[in-house]
Amino acid sequence: MKARTIAGTMRAVLSVALFTGINLATGMSTASAEAKSPFSVAGTYVEGCSCSAPCPCQLTGVAHGCNGVGAITLSSGSYRGVALNGVKIAYATVPGEWVRLYVDVRDPQQQEAATAFARAVYGAFGPIEAVKPAHIQLAGQGGKYTVSVDDGKIMQYTTEPVLGGDQRTPIVIGNIHDPLHPTVMQGKTISGTYQDGDRSFTLKDSNSYFTDRMRNRGKL
Repeated sequence: MKARTIAGTMRAVLSVALFTGINLATGMSTASAEAKSPFSVAGTYVEGCSCSAPCPCQLTGVAHGCNGVGAITLSSGSYRGVALNGVKIAYATVPGEWVRLYVDVRDPQQQEAATAFARAVYGAFGPIEAVKPAHIQLAGQGGKYTVSVDDGKIMQYTTEPVLGGDQRTPIVIGNIHDPLHPTVMQGKTISGTYQDGDRSFTLKDSNSYFTDRMRNRGKL
């Protein structure tokens, strides 16, 4: 009788623990979903990385050993109700290990929203070590781009398009794992350098993705 009572008590305790755990997990999931904010973006995106083309990080998952840089310029957009028109964001990363972000805003009132937006987007690459204000330049078109951060003192890279079978237009890759630009074009990083404190790497004749038709909306 005593054994049956103890067993019953244990079952009750386990049931309560399981119920509580499920509710906590559900609550965390709901809180996480509620924490996401609506965004919209339109602009240009150019990245370069050390992988051979095509880089798998945005196609099938993070490739260990990849070193990457990238930048976006927003012709229009918003996050958390703040207009992001004119905002530029650059990043450097070893996916799965670290990310450093650079933010260039036209209006100081954009700084907080632009920083939060950058964290929400690029936190998927790994732990964010730093977010810094910087002067970002992105020039060119059609896959031939030059990107620099702080006039090349921190980052600089140049790209060119990889043409498809018609030998006139770049290869297009769609349905990739990116909330901002699910369709990109294949490019090549001719050369690139990154140096910021204890983090540095170089790129040459490696992968690049780009699009000057970045346009998407959702929640981050």
